[in-house]
Amino acid sequence: MKCKKQFFCVPILFVALCLMSGCFGNYGTLRVASGKWGTTIKEIEDNWQNYDIYYAGLSYKSPSAIMFDPKKDGKRLIGIKWMPVTERSVVLTIVEWLDSYANFPPTLWKILGPKGEFFGYMYTSAIEDVVIEEIEPGTLKIENIPLPPFDYGGGMGGAER
Repeated sequence: MKCKKQFFCVPILFVALCLMSGCFGNYGTLRVASGKWGTTIKEIEDNWQNYDIYYAGLSYKSPSAIMFDPKKDGKRLIGIKWMPVTERSVVLTIVEWLDSYANFPPTLWKILGPKGEFFGYMYTSAIEDVVIEEIEPGTLKIENIPLPPFDYGGGMGGAER
């Protein structure tokens, strides 16, 4: 009797795993900007006109992230509720604000598609909140990152009173 149950369960588990793997196949990732697409935020600031630029957050003076989409690569980053940036001074202000979050220092990330292909850069400290989904070949949708990180202090839920 046990043998029949095992033969029945194994194919069901195999089918379930195959179906679940399809769910994971169309999401992009963030990786630290190094290697082939390594650069610095300063280099991007200096060449800002080569990118379509967007920020997430309450305003450009309270950002949670800034995203750089290379203009001439044939790929697109679509930010849901991300606001466009068209002036260098605004780029510098956003980066300055992100750098001011002392307890949550930002990192320059490269945005990669599901197959590891390069799409652009993101400067943020809120990587846990970034959802990247391929909506068609050559186009990634980046969900909103609504608020910048905050440090409410106290550590253990107010245990230090």
